[in-house]
Amino acid sequence: MDNEPRQRVDPAGRSPLHYAALEDDPGAIARLLAEGALPDVVDRPGFTPLHLAAQEFAHTAAASLLDAGARVDAENVFGNTPLWVAVFNSKGRGELIGLLRSHAADPLHVNASGQTPVGLARLIGNYDVVQYFQDIPE
Repeated sequence: MDNEPRQRVDPAGRSPLHYAALEDDPGAIARLLAEGALPDVVDRPGFTPLHLAAQEFAHTAAASLLDAGARVDAENVFGNTPLWVAVFNSKGRGELIGLLRSHAADPLHVNASGQTPVGLARLIGNYDVVQYFQDIPE
């Protein structure tokens, strides 16, 4: 899906903005956005740059994308939002979870498997991820 004008994409449908997010490179993100990149461009499985920033816990990239208007609750083909991806990859770290929640990410967004970010946090046993959702009743 090439929905990013004037930008090249690789065979997976990833644009330079996706890779800048993966590398936590706010300078490249700013340049690409100034050149017309769309903050919500999706690759073939529907991952936006914000999903990839959440995957890599790339806080600076995520903040840059959110400031540029990236949709905080964009869904990939699995129905997962960037918050779900951040919870899954957090290893107990909460900075990115907090950033997404401060931008109104929905902790109760149900994915294609019927799971929510807060539900996933409650299932993770080897890290205390649920601490970032203390305000959500069980």
